[in-house]
Amino acid sequence: MKNPFLKQLPLAVKLSMMISLLVIAGVSILSTITLNKQHTIQSQQINDFSIAMAKQLASAMREPLFTDDSLSMQLMINNFAQLPRVVAAAAVDNQQQLLAQSEGSSISRETIAYFTQTIELSLNSISQAQDNGIVHAASPIEFNNKTGGYVVIALETHMLSSIYQHTLKLLLWVSGGIILLGLLAAYFISQHISNPIKQIINAAQRMSHGSLERIEERRNDELGQLIGTINKMSDGLIRKQQVESLLDRFLAKDVASQLLQQLDTVEVKGERVDATVLFADIVGFTSLSEQLSPEKVAELLNEYFSYFTLCANMYFGSIDKFIGDCAMVVFGAPKKNAQHQFHAIACAILMQKLTAALNQRRRRQQLPEIKLSIGINSGPMLAGVLGNQKRMEYTVVGDSVNLASRLCSEAGSGEILTTYAACQQALESNKISASKYKALRVRGKEKQVKTYLINDIAREYQLSMDSLIEDILSQSTHHSEH
Repeated sequence: MKNPFLKQLPLAVKLSMMISLLVIAGVSILSTITLNKQHTIQSQQINDFSIAMAKQLASAMREPLFTDDSLSMQLMINNFAQLPRVVAAAAVDNQQQLLAQSEGSSISRETIAYFTQTIELSLNSISQAQDNGIVHAASPIEFNNKTGGYVVIALETHMLSSIYQHTLKLLLWVSGGIILLGLLAAYFISQHISNPIKQIINAAQRMSHGSLERIEERRNDELGQLIGTINKMSDGLIRKQQVESLLDRFLAKDVASQLLQQLDTVEVKGERVDATVLFADIVGFTSLSEQLSPEKVAELLNEYFSYFTLCANMYFGSIDKFIGDCAMVVFGAPKKNAQHQFHAIACAILMQKLTAALNQRRRRQQLPEIKLSIGINSGPMLAGVLGNQKRMEYTVVGDSVNLASRLCSEAGSGEILTTYAACQQALESNKISASKYKALRVRGKEKQVKTYLINDIAREYQLSMDSLIEDILSQSTHHSEH
């Protein structure tokens, strides 16, 4: 027998009740699926994170292990154990003999034995969680497809697990709110509001994740106005991303950040800094360019300017500008650097070594060789934005900068010429080798300027520099093949 009370209810109420039941059922199912998916994702994230950390430590331990540098191994293990969420770390050789372990390590020998044996069987890095909020991970230390040992680490997972608890609480609150809203106004929402609201929410979520897409819904009511506003916001964010990307290509990242923070009135005030300037010039470029088409000249410059930028980035330098075939690099501005003199010299040595390596490839390709002359000087200078309201640029100016340019002109092919002020610190600490050069008479200075020719960098830095050159050459070879 049908209930007469239900017959008396308005159709809108009946429909609201039906939609409310569907909303409750749908939200319950969605919450369950979301929680299960979140739990799966969390477990995978913990596993991936622990394996990535183990691989990172194994990569860092490669050189000291194969060079039998026990002091460096212990130092790396101790430093790694200081990282957030790291409980303990240890390293063993192929015979499971302990090479280094962090102070107060909670990793037992049984755990180490288990992981090393499992890795030998699977030939992969592994991770295994425990009930007490600790996850262990291990990775082999390999070099030239040879395994020299293993690292085992223990990580806390409480912080990562708390994300799941937070998601659970948030999901419960959101689910309750949606259900309550469905009980109160399901009929009207289902007919007129739900679709555009979902579109707006999805668009906002995409915007929060960096995907800026316009909403194609066309309406003439208030929701239509809201959609139009969100589309304008999306267009503005797209424009902002384009500006940021463009600034990063034309300016140093620190300078670009300062400018973006002052969009209303761009003004980066000049300040006196103690910095180092490097000028690198391609020797004989005028005669070389006469033999090439303009397109080939541009291609050659772009190639070598990209190498100069990589070298500068390796040693915390900022490309100030490219002047014809010359690159101007600044160390110690806009971001201060206590070792700007040494980093400038190391960058120059890397440039010359890289150019020499590239010349070997150019000779095989029967192409003319490229030679560099480099001048370096340190001292006080003014760093800031110069120009007028229509055209501005960030640069450094001063007598120290002019002298660096003069040294570049004086330097011969393949030489690095510097002042004593620029190389004094590195010389006294035996980080470089240099020989005295001639004294230069500079306009406006009573005393002659003592100059030095940089010969090479200390042996302890040569291995890492050679590795950098190999990486750059391999990358450039890969790009040229494609």
